[in-house]
Amino acid sequence: MENLANLPQAPRTGWRAWAIAFALILALAWAFLGTNFRPPELVSGLPHMADMVAKSWPPDMSLLFSKETYSFPEDLTVAETLLAVPLGAEKAESRERWWSNTWPQTVLGGTVQTIQMALAGTFLAAIFAFPLSFLAARNTAPSGAIYHSVKMLVNFLRSVPDFAVGLILISAVGLGAFNGVMALTFATTMVLVKLFSEAIEGIDSGVVEAIVTTGANRFQVVSFAVVPQIMPDFISFVIYRFEANIRSATVLGLIGAGGIGLQMTTYFRLFDYQKAAVCVIVLIVLVMLTDYASAKLRKLVT
Repeated sequence: MENLANLPQAPRTGWRAWAIAFALILALAWAFLGTNFRPPELVSGLPHMADMVAKSWPPDMSLLFSKETYSFPEDLTVAETLLAVPLGAEKAESRERWWSNTWPQTVLGGTVQTIQMALAGTFLAAIFAFPLSFLAARNTAPSGAIYHSVKMLVNFLRSVPDFAVGLILISAVGLGAFNGVMALTFATTMVLVKLFSEAIEGIDSGVVEAIVTTGANRFQVVSFAVVPQIMPDFISFVIYRFEANIRSATVLGLIGAGGIGLQMTTYFRLFDYQKAAVCVIVLIVLVMLTDYASAKLRKLVT
């Protein structure tokens, strides 16, 4: 009985806790009502969903394996088209047109282009975000004014979705994969600056103080005390954003930014569900392989 008496008393539930719970319930009710959440409508629409799935089966796998799908130039063999073999000026131009125009319009070419967009956008974003993150971190910014200015600017720009950036860039660079790369670079840079700066602010200050006592300047402190501590997080964040950019590059296809997303959107708009199903399957496989490869890479480098 004495042990029981020494146990801490259960916390009392005050009126604030009940008020917060009631406010949360009201907020959830407001959210569901505002979005016209109607489960019966979803249930009644299940036959239509089933009909769409039935029309998608079997997927038109000729998009991947049929030679006719790739529309190889008539004046070139398949080997001459695909391999970097020496060709005459006319044939070389024909091969260049195929790689620039025909290949990206295929499902396999769109998939490769999606990976290229994500890889290029992530790399450029990492290059831009790395120096900016030191200006956006409280413990490495040269001054408070610079810290607050960069932090405020990054928070503002981070609120702009990559989809909107892609739409704005259409007026400058037009449609295509370049548009997608720039949109991914912009959005990913803002996210990485936030993640990197938070990692910098969380470093062990004792290591920094030890380097400072040796008489090191600011650059040396950052190079030998800060960067080694944040490098594992840096690599992990970059790999994670590459995974996310594979999905984002697909969504950017909705605005004509190239890649597998453009192919999938086109087939759905044409109600060609068998071909659209191929794009969905390829995208699922791509995301799964990317997640698996990223997890293995993260273990190797961190």
